Amino acid sequence: MDLSSRVTKLNQSKLNTKGRYVLYWMQMFKRASHNYALNFAIQMANERQLPLVVYEGLKFYYPWANDRIHTFILEGVAEKQAEFSERGVRYIFYLQRNKRDPRNTVAKLAREAALVVTDDYPCFIIPEHNQRIAELKLPVYAVDANGMVPLSALPKEEYAAYTIRPKLNRLLPDLPRTIVTPHLDVQKPTLDVECPETIVSPDNIADLVSECDIDHTVKPSNRYHGGTAAGRKRLTHFVRNILPHYDKTRNDPSVDGSSRLSPYLHFGFLSIQEVVAAVEQAKAPNTAKDAFLEEAIVRRELSFNFTRHNPDYDSLKSLPVWALKTMRDHADDPRPELLDAERIEAADTYDELWNAAQRELLSTGLLHNYMRMLWGKRVIEWQRSYEMAFELLVHLNNKYALDGRDPNSYAGILWCFGKHDRPWFEREIFGTIRYMTSRSMAKKFNARRYMGSV
Repeated sequence: MDLSSRVTKLNQSKLNTKGRYVLYWMQMFKRASHNYALNFAIQMANERQLPLVVYEGLKFYYPWANDRIHTFILEGVAEKQAEFSERGVRYIFYLQRNKRDPRNTVAKLAREAALVVTDDYPCFIIPEHNQRIAELKLPVYAVDANGMVPLSALPKEEYAAYTIRPKLNRLLPDLPRTIVTPHLDVQKPTLDVECPETIVSPDNIADLVSECDIDHTVKPSNRYHGGTAAGRKRLTHFVRNILPHYDKTRNDPSVDGSSRLSPYLHFGFLSIQEVVAAVEQAKAPNTAKDAFLEEAIVRRELSFNFTRHNPDYDSLKSLPVWALKTMRDHADDPRPELLDAERIEAADTYDELWNAAQRELLSTGLLHNYMRMLWGKRVIEWQRSYEMAFELLVHLNNKYALDGRDPNSYAGILWCFGKHDRPWFEREIFGTIRYMTSRSMAKKFNARRYMGSV
């Protein structure tokens, strides 16, 4: 198993020869299979004839922490506990509820570890976590299990889909669709370790969440549930019932015509390899498969490439030169329809189609990709500056969306301002940034049915 292109050693520390186990800190790839990071940790454990400890923690003070995100993550814990125990892996989940609960659990676990393996993820809080853990006095490895293509295979930021597509197409035929989990030689699922542990079951999730010092105003999704089993159920439904018509239905928010897999990919409950394999093996027209794989591979890998190589991925500074220029030229354009952020967040604007999109986000935690474009574009008109619009969109997306805080999220919002796009016709406020209206979009699908469904 050659994982060299996906593994980065974060420090030069020497192996702790007195270590009792190998520690895998599971941050983003929350799955017990199809996981390159887990596989590398098993490989390290087997080479040293040590047991494996998998630690997954959930703290109360991460940005935008709320009931929705907490619940979705907790819904995937019990299944991992069962699967890891069956395979001889010591799995520990710890929910830190408030500032009085124990902290620094990873550092404490590392004291008795031979080495540490963790997830390589290019945005949100993970790079900061990995920078801190690299200070430990033992080897720390970060493993990239994000996409079909290793992030290291594309050493610079790609300008747009048309520049990254041929590079991906050259690499994809030789890349595996199946990631086989190695056998763990030393199996100790009940290994005694110094770490607090939280037992999670479907029956106690609501109580656990209620005890956390987080935002309780954002309720759990009324439609989507976390975990690999839930993700695979949705994947099966998509492949069987939606994929055959995907090229025709993906841009119709009034029907169940898109994959809705992004939350499961974001939280790592599903790997992109498993999704791609299911689609490639499905009984569906090639036009439908190609349309989905363009989104799942080309567009998704473009966003990961962007957040990996551009330190300003969460800022308008990352926009192309033409977009920055047109915004400077139109910064003082009159904005006659300004709305305050509270009205926008509450879906209380004069635009009923936009309100429906925001209501979908507020209640389900997911926003149809086609509506997301309009959702972002309209806010640009309703705020006093491009910077205010961008900050509000990031806030709303990261607060409510189950697939927020993701490379796709940042790239998608920035697309509304010209990222990965091209100049269009000049107009007020937008300049040469692509413009969209609710009236024109409403003509492309059954807008009345969509508005009545959310």
